[in-house]
Amino acid sequence: MLTPEYLASASEYLVRLYDDLEESIIQDIARRIVKTGELTDTAAIQYRQLQHLGSLQDNILRRVAEQAGKSDAEIRRIFGEAMFINIQSNVAPLIRNGIEVEMNLSPQMRQILEAMVDRTAGNIHNLTLTMGETGGQLYLECSNEAFMKASSGAFSPAEAIYQAVKKAGREGATVAFPSRNDKLDVAIRRNVLTSLNQTAGRITEMNAAELDAEYYETSAHPGARPSHAEWQGQVFKIEGATADYPNFEESTGYGDAGGLCGVNCRHTFYPFWPGISERAYSAEKLSEYADHTVEYDGDEYHDYEASQLQRKMERSIRESKRTLSGIDAAIDEAEDDETIETLRNGFESESVKLKEKEAKLKDFLRQTGRDAENDRVRVPGFGRSLSQRAVWANRRALR
Repeated sequence: MLTPEYLASASEYLVRLYDDLEESIIQDIARRIVKTGELTDTAAIQYRQLQHLGSLQDNILRRVAEQAGKSDAEIRRIFGEAMFINIQSNVAPLIRNGIEVEMNLSPQMRQILEAMVDRTAGNIHNLTLTMGETGGQLYLECSNEAFMKASSGAFSPAEAIYQAVKKAGREGATVAFPSRNDKLDVAIRRNVLTSLNQTAGRITEMNAAELDAEYYETSAHPGARPSHAEWQGQVFKIEGATADYPNFEESTGYGDAGGLCGVNCRHTFYPFWPGISERAYSAEKLSEYADHTVEYDGDEYHDYEASQLQRKMERSIRESKRTLSGIDAAIDEAEDDETIETLRNGFESESVKLKEKEAKLKDFLRQTGRDAENDRVRVPGFGRSLSQRAVWANRRALR
C-alpha cells in the first residue's frame, strides 16, 4: 500500500523546486519596493510602479515557464513510482501464499495513470501561472502602503520601506483559486497528494476487480482527522455489507471530497482476502492511534491537534526565513544610508524572532516526542551564508 507517510512525503522534491521560485519572487518584489519607495512624488511613484509591475510579472511568468519542464518530469516520476508500489502491495498477500498474479499495470490502468499525470501537471502549471497576477498585486499593495505611511509622516521613508519589505516576505508567493489565494507550497502539496491518492484508488479498484477481491482494508495513521479515525485500519465489503464487514463506500465516504482519498487525505485502501491477508493494524494499534495524546506546556493534545500546532510553528519559521531573505535582497538594493541602516536593524530584529521560533519548535518536539520535519521549515535561499548572518545578527541583538 501507499502508506500515509509515503503519501505525505511524495511531493517534497517538487515543493523544493517551487520554493526556489517563490524566494526569487519575494527577493524581486523586495528590490522593487526599495526602488519605488525612494520616490516621493505621487505621479512618479505611479509611473515607476507600472514599470516595475510589468517587468515583475514578465519575470515571474518566465521563471514559471523555465520550471515547467522539471516539474512535469518530477510529477511523472512521482506517479510512476507510486503506482508500481501500489500494484506490488495489492497483490503481496496472494504472492506470499504461492498464488501467481500479474504485477504490471494493464493498458487501461496506464491510460488512467497518464491522464492523471497530465491533469496534475496541468493543474500545477495553471496555478503557478496565477503567480504573475498575485505577485503583482503583492508588489502594488506593499509599495502603496510604503508610500502612504511615508506620506502620512507617521513613518520615515526608510521605516516605511522596511515595513513593506517585511510584509512581502511574510505574505510570500501565492497561487489564485476562484475564492481565495493559497500559499504556493500548501497548494502544491495538496494537489499532488490528492491526485496521487485518487489515482492509486482508481487503479486499486481495477486491480481488485481483476483479482475478484470482495474486501478492502483501509490504512491508518496517528493524528487522523476525527471523521477519518472512525474507519481507518478497518476491513470493509466492497459490494453490500455483512454483520462483520460494513459497506466500503458508505462507511468511508470514498468518492466524496471529505472522505477516503478526498482532498488532502493520506488514507488509502487495498484488497483484502479473509484467510489469506493479515490485518495491517491490530485492534491494540488502532486503539493506541485513537487514544494517544501528548502533553505540551501542561496541556494535553490529541495527536491531530498536536500535528496542527506543529504545522503552525513550521509555517511561522518559513515566514521568518522568507522575510529575512527579502530584507537581505533589499539591503543589497538600497542606496541611502538611512534605509540601509533601518533594513539592517530590521534584519537583526527578525533574526531574533526566527531563533525564538526555532527554539519554541525544538522545545515542542522535545516535550511531545514528535518527529522534526525539516523539509517543512526549509527555505532554499536561506542557506549557510544567510543563516550564519542571521545567527550573528541575533547574537548582536542579544548583547
